[in-house]
Amino acid sequence: MTALILIIISTLSPLELEQAGLLPEAGAAWQEQENSAGQIRIMGRLLEEAIYAGDGSRAVLLAIELQNICYDPDLYDFWMARIAWISGLSEYAVEELRSISSSDQWLYHRSMGFSALFQEDGQKAIEEFILSISSASTARRAFWSAIDLCSAYLNCGMYQEALYLSRFIRIRYPGDAMADIMYGLCLQVSGQFGESSRVLNAVDSANSPAEYLARSIMEGFEQ
Repeated sequence: MTALILIIISTLSPLELEQAGLLPEAGAAWQEQENSAGQIRIMGRLLEEAIYAGDGSRAVLLAIELQNICYDPDLYDFWMARIAWISGLSEYAVEELRSISSSDQWLYHRSMGFSALFQEDGQKAIEEFILSISSASTARRAFWSAIDLCSAYLNCGMYQEALYLSRFIRIRYPGDAMADIMYGLCLQVSGQFGESSRVLNAVDSANSPAEYLARSIMEGFEQ
């Protein structure tokens, strides 16, 4: 069976691997084709997943590697501020996010959204994340802003809005582990425990950060 899976994977293009959620394999395939844009996009996805999973060590390594490949001080500061937050440095994280004044409106509004979210100002976070979605220049940027917006809706107790948005994200980005995880979380807080468990249990075990996050959500609701 393993040999068959490897044969199937080897016949897929880098983009097909990426769309299937096979991020390490997609990254290697983009590298083999010397496609730096593809490599950067994959590394960005892995970094976002690591941050959402609370894996600070992995996130730092990815952020440094990305900065060496694609120098963007504002984006680097944004990632490091969020890594500081999951590491318990809450005041530093908020201060750093509020200091980001990037001309990239997607990044700017996303930074302001997280700053508000980390200060428990859910309504302000919602406003900023909506602005970041409207400022997104790519589908992947819009995806992350929508995931952020779901988090803000949950923070405000707007569970139905979060569930509706997460369902839309999952339909729009089939096979994406973070889309499945956010949908599973929203199902949980909406009281649909059986369906939530089904969705979260189906998260690909080959994606370690995503699987860890899915398991953590299920365990958190079991306590």
